[in-house]
Amino acid sequence: MRQPHLLQPKTRFIAFVAASIDGRISLPEKALPRWTSKEDWQFFQRSLSRADAVVVGRNTYELVAKRLRKRNTFVLSSRSKTLTRRGTVTFVNPANVDLQKLLGKYKNVAVLGGGAVYRFMLENGLLDEIFITVEPLIFGRGKEMFAGGARTTRVNLLAIKRLNRTGTLLLHYQVNRQ
Repeated sequence: MRQPHLLQPKTRFIAFVAASIDGRISLPEKALPRWTSKEDWQFFQRSLSRADAVVVGRNTYELVAKRLRKRNTFVLSSRSKTLTRRGTVTFVNPANVDLQKLLGKYKNVAVLGGGAVYRFMLENGLLDEIFITVEPLIFGRGKEMFAGGARTTRVNLLAIKRLNRTGTLLLHYQVNRQ
């Protein structure tokens, strides 16, 4: 007797972004973003513990590689010619691989940036939700949240939470699919 086909639960792609109020996700220097609040860090760590896999860009990976070694990590890079695995880390050129298929076995995929990765995932229909922690800073320079975007995408605000007295806000959006 044939077993009925069990549907895999849909993979949820959830972006986590820390930004200044002018929408910058980092300063030009290649360094860890030490400008975020402890409340953002706590929220991020709790959220990351629920993710089955992580997607990052090459520059982000190079900054936080040690912290991602024990996770199923997918590093997007145009420099990768083929899919390359090193332990739990997979280097992939998103132009050459079907990411939906590659990541389809995971329930929750955390998208951690940078700006080109956020844009790529958004413009290819691979973002369902976006959490943006807005820190009360104005950089006036630095990397944009969705660097080099080519189209407008509508999102729905699901929640706003004030994380501390200094004015750090956590915004939660759902991406509209059209």
